Amino acid sequence: MRTSFKILQFLLASVAITSCLAFAPTNHGHGSIPSTLGGAGEKRSVACAVKRMPIMMPTQEPMVPYRDSGSDYASFIGLNSALLRDRKLWIGKFIDDNASNDIISSLIYLTTEADNAYKPVELYLNVPGALLRPSLAIYDVIQQLKSSGKEIVTTNFALCAGMGSLIAAAGTKGKRRVMPNARFLLQKTGIDSVFQGQATDIALEVKNVKTWNQKIIGELSELTG
Repeated sequence: MRTSFKILQFLLASVAITSCLAFAPTNHGHGSIPSTLGGAGEKRSVACAVKRMPIMMPTQEPMVPYRDSGSDYASFIGLNSALLRDRKLWIGKFIDDNASNDIISSLIYLTTEADNAYKPVELYLNVPGALLRPSLAIYDVIQQLKSSGKEIVTTNFALCAGMGSLIAAAGTKGKRRVMPNARFLLQKTGIDSVFQGQATDIALEVKNVKTWNQKIIGELSELTG
């Protein structure tokens, strides 16, 4: 009980010190600010500093002005939403199940727009890695869109590693781009997560991963050959 009370006192003292530093006056190079310390009128020079906290936006996503066709005024919307309205999709993170669901739903939405159905869908990629099954789901959706006559433009901006290379290669031939300093990293995929079970089950899972690795190499050869 005493230990918890001492910890609470320490936290309150830390908050008080931080609050005082946050509102301390700034010394802009005009000399030190004198303050009286000690009981005998002893004066010492104390350099005061201001701890300013940056102003944070309500959301982490940058806001940009966007004006719809036929509208006289622009409104502020999220950067990703603005890109999506221009049929552009930025993929700049590790692709797991949640990221795969977001990407697939965005692709389906873009291909169902009646007004801009003739325009190509542009994918800008910076994928440091990806899980096997979520990436294959994205790849299958892209292949299905291409088979229905949709044009998919892919651009590697920085790095496409592992399954990200397959997604970059899945674009329409002649519409696959890469920046001068971008890289592709081809590597075999492994088991998505820790797999536990009987020895026979583990052996089947390992065999399945090996089979998919061979299939992915064949797909890359067919797409880029």
